[in-house]
Amino acid sequence: MRSSLVMTLIGAASLAAALLTGCGDNDAKPVSSKAGQSCVRTADCADGLSCIANVCYSSSSSAGGSGGSGGSAVVGPVLGGDGESCTSRRDCKEGLACFNQRCTKSDSVGAGGDNGGSPVAQLGARGETCRVNADCDKDLSCIPSNTAAGVGICDVTNFGITPTGMYCGGECEKAADCCQLPSVSGVAAEVYASCSEVADAIKTGSVDCNATQVAGTTSAHLCFLDATYCSGCTTNTWKCTDNQCQYNVACAATALPDSPKGCPNYTRLGHTVPGCNAKTLKCTGAGTAACTDDKSCVDQPITDRGGETCVAGECTCYTDHQCYRPCARDLDCATGKVCDKTSSLCVPDTVCTTDAQCATRGGSIDFKCQTKTNTCYQSCSVDTDCSGSGHIVGGVTTSLFRNSVCVEGACTSIASDCVDSSQCGITNGYKTFCIARPDVAAATSVSSAITN
Repeated sequence: MRSSLVMTLIGAASLAAALLTGCGDNDAKPVSSKAGQSCVRTADCADGLSCIANVCYSSSSSAGGSGGSGGSAVVGPVLGGDGESCTSRRDCKEGLACFNQRCTKSDSVGAGGDNGGSPVAQLGARGETCRVNADCDKDLSCIPSNTAAGVGICDVTNFGITPTGMYCGGECEKAADCCQLPSVSGVAAEVYASCSEVADAIKTGSVDCNATQVAGTTSAHLCFLDATYCSGCTTNTWKCTDNQCQYNVACAATALPDSPKGCPNYTRLGHTVPGCNAKTLKCTGAGTAACTDDKSCVDQPITDRGGETCVAGECTCYTDHQCYRPCARDLDCATGKVCDKTSSLCVPDTVCTTDAQCATRGGSIDFKCQTKTNTCYQSCSVDTDCSGSGHIVGGVTTSLFRNSVCVEGACTSIASDCVDSSQCGITNGYKTFCIARPDVAAATSVSSAITN
């Protein structure tokens, strides 16, 4: 018995020694954060430090009398002075804000508040640099910046902009609006700044516009300008179709552009006018056939297949009076297009049935499929999902505004947004008209099948 007891004691002693050896100082220990370094809780900080606002601070015992309750005064890390680097207001000394990653004086300092007790993290005002939303004051978020990597700016997430559904894109509201000399660089009409100058040149040159003019001469050109844009321009000279000017006078296939019986080169805003169609004698394009039905396309050019003509039963006459080769299935169309079952023509592959299709096309899972229209759209919750705010600090645009806001969960363009034509700017020297923004789906263009 005594021998067994001795052996047991020896074994226990050996085990204890082994355990002590295993817990020696050679084991790797976690490295604690030093003063001024980041933390989540006080346990993350080195001895004598406390974690306040995710930063380790040192503390020193305050003097206390025999009746005092004692306490400690927090001593923070070294903070940036005026002009020194920062990534949020927390990095700067009291009285300074963090703009464009530099501590600077600002009237907005103090937005974060101070209750006079333990240090309260100063939160950034609008336009101040930030790293996360928690760096920003109430109702502000940290919006990524396009001027510096890894930081953003404190800003609002909704801009308070409601699209009007109108935009400055109309060339005309009525036919008479098209009666204006075009102002386009390189156009002969630009020699004359006004119809008065055209009339003066006709008078000075004793030009008789009622007489037959020789094509290509200055006289012929002056008479054409006067008849097309000036005194001879009537409500029948042009048509205003879908707020765009279309020349409405009969032409001769052999006539030169910008001369009698010819087609004008440009509309008032500088849009190109197609050449004279030899069959219809209208300025709809010289190389296309103006059809009335499918049979009339026989032996006529396929409008968008250069050098190819229609044989019996091959083409269809579309609503634009042009001949196209129809499709029967998606394989008949070029890459990126599908066969539209209504028109039997190829259209851009914008139609969707699943969110996955839109995510692939848009390169982001923010793109969804609109079930009512079967088209893709960029989903959103707030305006900054669609555009950076573009807030300007010190003359520098701090993020990228993309002319889009969030409306009923979808990013909506406000480019050239307007209420009436008085708000519209200048295009090629002339004002545009405020018109209804076109339906993207309705504006889809058609094209011929490669084969059928």
